[in-house]
Amino acid sequence: MKKHFIYFLIIIQVVTSCIQPLEIDDITFEENIVVKAILTNELKNHDILLSKTIHIDSTGTNPVENATVYITDDSGVTYNFRENMSGTYTSNVQFAAEPLKNYTLHIETSSGLKYSSTAEQLPPISEIDKLDFDIELNDDGRESLVIKANSILNSGDGGYYRYSYDETYKVRATYWSPKTIKIVSTNPYNFSLVDKDPNIYGVGFCYGNEKAKKIMVTETKTLGEDRVLAFPLRTIPLDSYIIGIRYSILVNQYVLNKNTYDYYELLSKFSDPDNIFSQVQLGNIPSNITSETNPSEDKVSGFFEVSSVYTERFYMNREDITDTSFINYVRTSSCQETVNPPLEDQFGGSPLFNFLNGNGYIFFMEDPNNPQSTTRPYFLIGRTCGDCTSVGPPIAPSFWVD
Repeated sequence: MKKHFIYFLIIIQVVTSCIQPLEIDDITFEENIVVKAILTNELKNHDILLSKTIHIDSTGTNPVENATVYITDDSGVTYNFRENMSGTYTSNVQFAAEPLKNYTLHIETSSGLKYSSTAEQLPPISEIDKLDFDIELNDDGRESLVIKANSILNSGDGGYYRYSYDETYKVRATYWSPKTIKIVSTNPYNFSLVDKDPNIYGVGFCYGNEKAKKIMVTETKTLGEDRVLAFPLRTIPLDSYIIGIRYSILVNQYVLNKNTYDYYELLSKFSDPDNIFSQVQLGNIPSNITSETNPSEDKVSGFFEVSSVYTERFYMNREDITDTSFINYVRTSSCQETVNPPLEDQFGGSPLFNFLNGNGYIFFMEDPNNPQSTTRPYFLIGRTCGDCTSVGPPIAPSFWVD
């Protein structure tokens, strides 16, 4: 028995001594072109984004500038693109992908490297039947709003779908005043209380905006009918300020071909934040774009997507969802501290000017106990508490409906 125990200790020592920390290093880094190109049935100026791969420890992007970019179809029409900002190329004219036509992307860099895609065809359009929601428990047990998409029943034998969204939500400043302090002069210090211009400062509400950050794809090939049912798009805890007043979501439903679906499906696996190899494996994802100059060595990341899209916007108010309370973007408890700085102190400085000029505080209200005071006439409050522009702009977007 003692002999067996000694053998066991030796095995443990050997195994543990062989364990080394895994150091991820991009020593085999290759500077390849990265392409983001989506052509849809929307009549608009389409954009194509070109960049180069970057080191794993780098930040930002490495745009490809001064390239020649165009799309051709099998009827002989060429759609030229121009660079309107670094690495972003926009079509010279508005156009929409049409059914039964094949489209090919062409790229030539300023150094003479040429790339082209396979010919891609527009899939049939599928409309969104309705957007609805349920209240469910999320992974951490919190009650959450789950927004779901449903497509209409199509006549095909199944299809491939991708979803994205663009959400907008209305928030209210924790404390709001229609007035502000204007600095008239600094020698001597002189201030005046003026009305805020609602065209600049709004009326106490702001409009946050977020876009989908994850890849959302599904398929109906394995189902009995070509229809998406209750596909979860967005999950928001019920106590979130995002759905505290009024919420809107713009949903895009894309119909894909099989190759495009496979690309996004694989990309979503490598984009999993829990996958520690997500930053170094992207080169393993096949692209439909190849190099004409050196196809065996010059690799491409990205895809030329030709898809049909159907868009629908959905609004809901807080009372449509629940009667439970929500947590504001700034908790009231963190806004209790206010200050009443003098216009001028004994040293000839102005504490009021310092607070306002530092941009950390804004006017909240006149001193209710002594409105005629010349030394401590104002209550100030932290900017984030009295100004919701940390969440979004104070003017409603053009599409917004209350």
